[in-house]
Amino acid sequence: MSELEGVAPVAIALLAAAVTVAAIVIAVRLWRRSPRARAAAAQSVSDAAEALLRLDDAVIALELAFRAADAVDAIDEPTELRRARAAALRTRDRGFADLSRLETDTGLAVRRRDEARRLRAQLDDQSERVARTRTQLEEWARTHRSAAALLAAARGRRAQLIETTGDPEPLLFVLRERFAPEDRDDAEAAGRAASDALRDADDAIERAASEPDGRHLFDASAALARAERQLRAVEDAHRVAMQAAENAATEITAARAEIAAATQLASRRPAEAAPDAAERVDAAARDLEAAATETARRPRRAIAIVARVRERRDEALSEAMTPRQRLEAARAALPGTLACARAALAVADARDSEAPIADRLRLEDARRHLAAARAATDAEQALAHARAAWHSASRPS
Repeated sequence: MSELEGVAPVAIALLAAAVTVAAIVIAVRLWRRSPRARAAAAQSVSDAAEALLRLDDAVIALELAFRAADAVDAIDEPTELRRARAAALRTRDRGFADLSRLETDTGLAVRRRDEARRLRAQLDDQSERVARTRTQLEEWARTHRSAAALLAAARGRRAQLIETTGDPEPLLFVLRERFAPEDRDDAEAAGRAASDALRDADDAIERAASEPDGRHLFDASAALARAERQLRAVEDAHRVAMQAAENAATEITAARAEIAAATQLASRRPAEAAPDAAERVDAAARDLEAAATETARRPRRAIAIVARVRERRDEALSEAMTPRQRLEAARAALPGTLACARAALAVADARDSEAPIADRLRLEDARRHLAAARAATDAEQALAHARAAWHSASRPS
């Protein structure tokens, strides 16, 4: 009996300890999934996004500083500066991918919080490195570049830009003659922005000629970068419009046949289609007919409507279609959807580079999806990526 009396307290103590440990484990697990933990994770991700925004701005400014110093791919560019610039670009690009992953992460809040904090620390550290690289670049330029040489280089970049891109006015004239405003507004806006940017560059270059010690060459480099972006946007808009004009009628004809087949499929297999599949297909058919009446003047709009009609058809009838039908539908939809994604991305790239981080993340997501669409060998996967790229690149309504 005495032995049992001695064991009982020990057993009770062990049981109490086990219960306490179990309670602590349960409490920790509950806290890691609690609203407070999720809020802390969301705040950490937001902090990392702000750090990425700062780094992206700093890297953009570093690139402009390299241009202003005539150091981009220069023969005498120090290896240390070249490596620092490359490291900044890599860290910035990797930061966009990491932050995009964290924003969609639905795992443990605590792990998400910790990863976001580590990412923020890495991005802030790289921002400090970029600042030091800017200082080293300025010191190197003062030693290895004269004011006259930098001014001549800026003027040379301005002349080379015009020689490479040419006058956008002939392209804009063709668009005005052939297409409705809706199909050329982006090009018109880019043409005006390019003219403004070139004027700003000329003003900055003139100021640099009289004030060599100012930051005018940096301003000139920034203006020339804007002009290059806008002139490229005019070229892209012209190319997109002309390709759309060549293909719009054929796409409309093909889509009509596809929607007719979809109407029959929805009636034959209603149980496997979406509940409102017939209504969706009918609405798609009406949109298609409306686009067909203005194909000549609005070919870009027609191509976009065809792509949307096909997407709505797939959403309504995907489960009712056979694997072969889905594959054939993807092959038919892929070229037009890729064209819409590329056009939307070109328009987005031409916008102001001082966009909020959410917009920049969306564009990086669009670029990744577009690259995946081009690389995919399966038509359905390629189409899914192309649609994701199009949606990401399009301006939110």
